[in-house]
Amino acid sequence: MKDKVLVLYKIISQILIIFSVTLLFIAFIGIAVGEYAKEYSTMFSLGNKGMSFDIIFQILLSSVVVSLINQIFYSKKLFKNMMTLWKRVLMIISIIAAIVVFIICFKWFPINLVEAWIGFFVSFGGFFLVSTAIMITKTKREAKKYEELLENYKKKRSKEEDNNESN
Repeated sequence: MKDKVLVLYKIISQILIIFSVTLLFIAFIGIAVGEYAKEYSTMFSLGNKGMSFDIIFQILLSSVVVSLINQIFYSKKLFKNMMTLWKRVLMIISIIAAIVVFIICFKWFPINLVEAWIGFFVSFGGFFLVSTAIMITKTKREAKKYEELLENYKKKRSKEEDNNESN
């Protein structure tokens, strides 16, 4: 039961992180180009004045979907034998496909507007690079921590063995 609560907590945390970062990112874009984009995009219908509640809930729903995709691809049951690189590639393709569905369904921008698609892929690429850099940094930090713990354990174990041999 405790494990299920912890997993649920992690999923909710991930959803809220994705949601808040996405909202902030879209808010900055809205401040910069909202007045221009309100002619084309439901996402910026209020121009640089803010976002509608509809858009906020759509972003929340998209955050849930992205988080679920992430959970599926990092599940130990479904993709346990797949190489991490391929998991990551398929996960990114799935996330892009899901976001494209949101773009089309909610008319975030016209599907025939090339500039909007360029902006989307540049934004997504930037998000991806930043999240990858954060993940690599976190992994390196954790690896260093575990190396230190292992070294401390080995030293402690060695001292215990030396004490047992001298007795």
